Amino acid sequence: MRAQFFLRTVAVFITAVFSAGLFAGCSDQQVQPVAAQSVVSTQPVTDTLQLAWSKDQGVNPYLTQSSLTLQCSQLIFGRLVEIRDDFSISYSLASSVENTGTTVTIHPAQAQFADGTPIGAQDIAQSLEAARQSAVYAGRFTNVTGVSVSGDTVVITLAEPDSLFVYLLDIPVLKASEVASQFPTASGRYQLVQSEDQDILQAVGDFAQKTAFPEIQLEDAGAYEAIVSGLANGTIDLYASQLESDLAGSNSCNTICYNQNNLVFLGVNSESGTLAQPELRQAVSAAISRREIADKAYYSRAYVATTVANSRYPFLTGEHIFKAEQDQAAVDSALTALGYTRSDLSGYYEDAAGNRLQLELLCYSGSSFKRYTAQLISEQLADCGIEITVVEEPDFDQYREKVATGQFTLYIGEIKLYNNMDLSPFFSAAGSASGGVTVSETLAQAYSAMRADSSAEAAFEQAFAAELPFIPLVYRNGVVLANLRLDGLSPTTSDIFFEFEQVSSTRSG
Repeated sequence: MRAQFFLRTVAVFITAVFSAGLFAGCSDQQVQPVAAQSVVSTQPVTDTLQLAWSKDQGVNPYLTQSSLTLQCSQLIFGRLVEIRDDFSISYSLASSVENTGTTVTIHPAQAQFADGTPIGAQDIAQSLEAARQSAVYAGRFTNVTGVSVSGDTVVITLAEPDSLFVYLLDIPVLKASEVASQFPTASGRYQLVQSEDQDILQAVGDFAQKTAFPEIQLEDAGAYEAIVSGLANGTIDLYASQLESDLAGSNSCNTICYNQNNLVFLGVNSESGTLAQPELRQAVSAAISRREIADKAYYSRAYVATTVANSRYPFLTGEHIFKAEQDQAAVDSALTALGYTRSDLSGYYEDAAGNRLQLELLCYSGSSFKRYTAQLISEQLADCGIEITVVEEPDFDQYREKVATGQFTLYIGEIKLYNNMDLSPFFSAAGSASGGVTVSETLAQAYSAMRADSSAEAAFEQAFAAELPFIPLVYRNGVVLANLRLDGLSPTTSDIFFEFEQVSSTRSG
């Protein structure tokens, strides 16, 4: 089994319990959080907001995988760029980013840390280096071979061209001298203030004059159950969940969706057997109603994948090669061309020897979403004359072992793609979703061309449609569970607190 299998699948890092050894060697360099008595608030508290955090994990997103630390860090630290919900780029601590071949140049914006120190190129460079060494961010930077400072700019050297590299730069910026500290100086909208009685985030700079929440109360929480309980009883007001089960929503919370790159797909064993024929893979794809899967299996909290690359990106200009709805005519055309005929008696397609066209679909039954998706696909393909036998595997380890070793015909998978639309998990021989995938030289070249120049996306989509090594289904939304009194929250894949100055509370009293 591949050691890296599903390494980049959707992470579920909820409990955030790590040993003290994670921070060994950092105590001498640790910068303590601002003392409560040293901060004077110039704006009266108009309302309060409660967020969960892991106190023992600190606030440095480069030292932990705690989802709570990562969530709070979005308020405490500014990022080089932000990705809006329409996947356009908004520059923040970077004023601009130049991308030429294998060289990316970052120009810092005029900004400062909470203590008034200017944010410079060295801070950005050391933050990038910390990200490259961190458990959460390292994977996105495997194409980076070097980071250096040139004058007042930061120069990144890539192993291969990546025209969408800017989409990887939504990373926190820390002081160069504090990247190993549990409590670095804030560079964002809030700073941490601790006292014996209460830990809070306090708004800083111009943002303090705009927000309805000049102070945010922090509640120490570890287990997911404590977060759920806190949301229900009002001691926690907001939590961004990566759990698939939270797509179903909550009676006590408002579920707010945002776009992200979690691709749910149909894995295809195209290396042997019936599905070695690309025309048959195309028939299977045409028989699927992606709209029905998004609406029914995912509670309308997913959107159809009409292209391989996420079709909501503004740079996409190519034809939408996958239809949202079932296309019986395309199924009939493809299967007839392959010599299949549809039996009037059974309603299924048969080959020249009278053998019914039958395929197996493997799914992990521990996920109700995947199980329902498998059921829908089975019904949809049966309507189009293709018989599907669903094989349910309740043990996830056994499920991924079967996928990794090619013990499947079709399987339902999900992977969290990086925001630069890196498809190497499928196309690389060691990729975590490469099981059963066969990529021709033509398709590989088309992919490389798109990576180097996003304007080549349309040609890549056409090359992909001709071979269809896997079948995109839907992109799953991210969800934020929020107390019903919050208004105006507009989370994005970069920042669940995006444009937080527009958020208000409807609580009375």
